[in-house]
Amino acid sequence: GINAEYGDHLHNLTPRNGATHQRIIPEHDMKLFLLLCLVGAVQAINEQQLHGLKKLLKNLDSGVFPTCRIVLFSELVDFNTAEKNCENFDIGMGANQKGNLATVNDEDKNADLTLLLSMAYKEKGREGRWDDDQWVWAGMRKTKNNNGKRKNKVYNAADWQWADGSSPLDYHNWMKKQPDQATQTKDGVKYLQNQMRINHKGIWDDTFVFKTHPYACDYQGKYIVSANLLTWTQAKGACEDAGLQLAKIRSDEEVVEIQRSMDYFLGPQDDSLRTYDPMNWLWLGGTDEGEEGMWKWIDGSPIEYDLPWREPMPDNARMRGRSQNVLSVSRWGEFDDSFDHHTRKRPFACQCPGT
Repeated sequence: GINAEYGDHLHNLTPRNGATHQRIIPEHDMKLFLLLCLVGAVQAINEQQLHGLKKLLKNLDSGVFPTCRIVLFSELVDFNTAEKNCENFDIGMGANQKGNLATVNDEDKNADLTLLLSMAYKEKGREGRWDDDQWVWAGMRKTKNNNGKRKNKVYNAADWQWADGSSPLDYHNWMKKQPDQATQTKDGVKYLQNQMRINHKGIWDDTFVFKTHPYACDYQGKYIVSANLLTWTQAKGACEDAGLQLAKIRSDEEVVEIQRSMDYFLGPQDDSLRTYDPMNWLWLGGTDEGEEGMWKWIDGSPIEYDLPWREPMPDNARMRGRSQNVLSVSRWGEFDDSFDHHTRKRPFACQCPGT
């Protein structure tokens, strides 16, 4: 690792390009082929879909940036704080399960992470490459042979572990001559570089637990929420441009999940806003355009869940010859039929594949 905080590179190391890794990942290809997780498979995103995903995330000012596999938090924190925060980030997790710092165990998740870091902080180039905001914490640390002896500084994948206890045996992307487990004494305490961070180019480096960086958590949720204010049709197109579709809600549990997703990705509810302020609602992929009162999801499947409508909805009110034929959900979990009209623009939720 590099100790940029104290000015000099330890062991007389100079800035380097390149990395030791299992497979060579050109930067363009890494960004071009961002992959999203399916059930038992992965689906490659093409360049147009990658552009669509970037557009979905561009107005998120809550400092939280998601893909369907990883969520990046832009707050600069030390490793232990990042680990604790991810444990509490449990959207989509089962009961009594904790979240965890991101497990970046293939080049696809590495690509996810570099995309999100670039959304949160611009790459500064050579002069600023060691700044705290140019790196992101991932969930790997050295758990064995941590005595600082020279013989134990030689990289052994079995010495490093992800949160699930697995080791990076099949994939790694370390900077050249890293990890080196350098030491540093701070406030009378000797520290070893036992934690891993990743930069904009997807290169890994070992560093100290007290360094502060953005952090990434594994994401088990179903939804990507966009803060872009669009009509329902525009939102439908925006999700499709990213290789996704407008979201479904099929249970009480998914209502809770979408509410929590709004809080994380749009920021907490603002009680000063009026009820129908756009930031209190999300477009969903439901419509009764084909037959009044027969609500379906945009893939044609019927809405079988008993939607908790906001009273007295659905009322199918009319405006300038238009009916309320599209579906939205509020921060407090009530549903509304609304107009697909240029005067009705709201944030929206896209459904992650396979969920």
